[in-house]
Amino acid sequence: MEEDLDLSSSQYQWLLTIFYISYIVFGFLAIMWKVVPPHVWAAGCVFVWGLVSTVQAATTSWGGMMALRFLMGAAEIAYGPGVPFLLSFFYLRHELGLRCGLFLSAAPLANTFAGALAYGITSGNPGMAKWRVLFLVEGLPTVVMAAVAFFFLPDSPEKAKFLNEEEKAVARARGVAQAGAGTRIGAINWKEMLEGLMDLKGWILGVSLTTRCGDT
Repeated sequence: MEEDLDLSSSQYQWLLTIFYISYIVFGFLAIMWKVVPPHVWAAGCVFVWGLVSTVQAATTSWGGMMALRFLMGAAEIAYGPGVPFLLSFFYLRHELGLRCGLFLSAAPLANTFAGALAYGITSGNPGMAKWRVLFLVEGLPTVVMAAVAFFFLPDSPEKAKFLNEEEKAVARARGVAQAGAGTRIGAINWKEMLEGLMDLKGWILGVSLTTRCGDT
């Protein structure tokens, strides 16, 4: 990539950094999980991420790659925080830790196979720069998964096709017992948002993430 795009060391570092800048700036997009039906919002985020990754394979300049990396960070932060929120419709607080842990462990688990997978994909003579092939392999399947998310991701227990009527009733009852409602989709509760902004723990997490991104 450095040779094809004529990147200097500092330009390459900026490609890594710009992702985290948009990741921080667009953190507010996570609130859209409460406004837009989850299957629509999640599918949109996944589609944008996959499209951006795919288009990176055709990039011919540092500026173009910077713009795409910036968009990728926005798409990722718009998606990630909503997963625990959606899981809370089905699981109680003491049950969420394991499920969120499994979700978060997917990235480091994938990294353990990334090197071998990249070698297998780029071995031989693919007919284009090998780094472009990697972006295509990452992006195109993700675009397909956006359609899967749109048609199969449930917005609430009542709309979960994999649950029977009794299971839906139990899931909804658990949600009501925990949060006073089975679902929390359709509007923003500004009082709760203000309470969240006043919570010191949230600011500590934000500062720690910003510091980590700055170190990266």
